[in-house]
Amino acid sequence: MSETSFSMRSLLPPTALLLAAGLLTACSASPSSPPPPAPDTRPLGDVTTAPKECDLISRQSIERATGLSDFTVQKYMSDDGKHLDSCYIYTKPRNKSGYRLRIEIDNTSPLPLSDIERIKASSDGVDLPAEAGPGFTFTLMESGVKYESAGWAWARDGSSMLTVTLAETPSNRDPQKDAAEFIRQLRPILLDADGAWKQTSGRGK
Repeated sequence: MSETSFSMRSLLPPTALLLAAGLLTACSASPSSPPPPAPDTRPLGDVTTAPKECDLISRQSIERATGLSDFTVQKYMSDDGKHLDSCYIYTKPRNKSGYRLRIEIDNTSPLPLSDIERIKASSDGVDLPAEAGPGFTFTLMESGVKYESAGWAWARDGSSMLTVTLAETPSNRDPQKDAAEFIRQLRPILLDADGAWKQTSGRGK
């Protein structure tokens, strides 16, 4: 029986053998990966429109930048309770991966410009658009994998600094672009204006 099987196999043309081998390979191969999602280029919109989180950031802009439709918010106020120090957005329920979005205002001890320039150079920072600067955005890497993108901006008189950080963002969005847009819209409120935020926060003119 085995001799007959061998003789029949030996009579098959080479093309038939190649076809059979191809079919076996196709069956054993792992299924192809799904195509990547289409780029999400929707603008953040007005990042301070209601409904707001931390009395400052639009819920819609948070959802678009983080990809979260449900999240936990943690707000930290200054020691005197008169102005916002930072706003954190986490997954709900919170897990060990940390925040997805952090917005922080530092008007106590901003970094010296020399330190900022050093960090910008070492992180391949990209200058913010003129209307959003001075400042820059950058991406932090670990073992060749992007894990956090951030934007830094500072008041033109050097008195305060604004940081926007995004982590574990949707793969089809540009987190550096989103960080820059948050800064562009928040700068007049938090850094360079004598407007409503400073007046109501007690920081003075």
